[in-house]
Amino acid sequence: MRILHILCLIVITYIVSSCRKDFKEITTVDVVFQLEFPDNYIPGSVPQDITIQLKNNITGDVKTMTSDADGRVAASVLPGTYSLIASKSYSAEEALLLTGYEQESFVNANVTPVVITENKSVNVKLSGSKTGDLVIREYYYSGVPSAYFYDLFIEIYNNSNQSIRVDSLYMGNTKTASAAAYGFIGDNQDSVYLSHVWMVPYEGQARYLEPGESLVLAMDGINHKSDPNGNPNSPVNLGPGVADYETYWPYTNRDTDEPDVPNLIHAYASGTAGFDWLPGVAGCGLVIFNSANFEELPVRREPGVTSATLYKAVPVTDIIDGVETVGSAAITAASKRLPIMIDAGMITVGANYSGKSVRRKVKSVINGRTIFVDTNNSSNDFEVNNSPSPRKWN
Repeated sequence: MRILHILCLIVITYIVSSCRKDFKEITTVDVVFQLEFPDNYIPGSVPQDITIQLKNNITGDVKTMTSDADGRVAASVLPGTYSLIASKSYSAEEALLLTGYEQESFVNANVTPVVITENKSVNVKLSGSKTGDLVIREYYYSGVPSAYFYDLFIEIYNNSNQSIRVDSLYMGNTKTASAAAYGFIGDNQDSVYLSHVWMVPYEGQARYLEPGESLVLAMDGINHKSDPNGNPNSPVNLGPGVADYETYWPYTNRDTDEPDVPNLIHAYASGTAGFDWLPGVAGCGLVIFNSANFEELPVRREPGVTSATLYKAVPVTDIIDGVETVGSAAITAASKRLPIMIDAGMITVGANYSGKSVRRKVKSVINGRTIFVDTNNSSNDFEVNNSPSPRKWN
């Protein structure tokens, strides 16, 4: 018995020492990210003081770092697969020195997957755009328990210091989440592929949003908390006086048309099945844009998919603002549907039918007018709102 005990101790000691040896063999590797400005930035400009977030796609661990005076970011990490997000905003004065244009701007990047198995250098080309004047201020898409999702709304806010005309403004969504994939982006990331598009109607005279004003677009323009066609679990009243416009789905004669809330014009449909407009409680890519020739824009079938569904291809140059919403934090950038220069990140309420929305963070308040954060990176610009609240900034 004593001999058996000694043998067991020898075996356990060997196993433990082997495990320790294996553990010591897991070492970090060094990676250097060299950031590069977009080609249209003034030659010789160096992308320094740019924040990057490096996320381990397996563990979820995130390193936050800043580029040095040479535009480099050095890190020691465990071998693995990573996602990288980079972003920085510039004031109008700073942008003038970098781009030649005196308008608040930003740069960002979203690179995935970044496979790091040994010491290496990675070049990261930044995308750049000017800050938009109209922004998507809040997007409520998750619905509430009992699978009620007709209380969706989108709030569009004038984040500038001048009046902006909004009749004939377009709003559209990409495909929603599916079992196969979240969506697709063109090879050159030069277009957004939209499943449905709506337009603010021209009602006989131009409509303007003044600085600090917003436009609320509802799926159904009713008080969802109290209306017999609503749901008492809903957090929102989107009836007359709150919603400026509602979507009306005339194709199946099953959508209720609220007579006191004007209808948006349905400008494009990849399909007209179902009984309402359904952008999806698991999120979608949502954009607002202007177009001088919308009817002439091409349509495209999703690559590698046998479905005959066609999506409207809208150039990124027409896009004013966009936000990428997804079903959960487990969704990676490989499933993005909006090009990086429209939205470098993603945002989620965390679960379907949660009754939560995503809303833009407040940047500052100037003379009583709220200015919202806008770096075209929803991971940084948005937060989860537990109580969806059109026209309430806090």
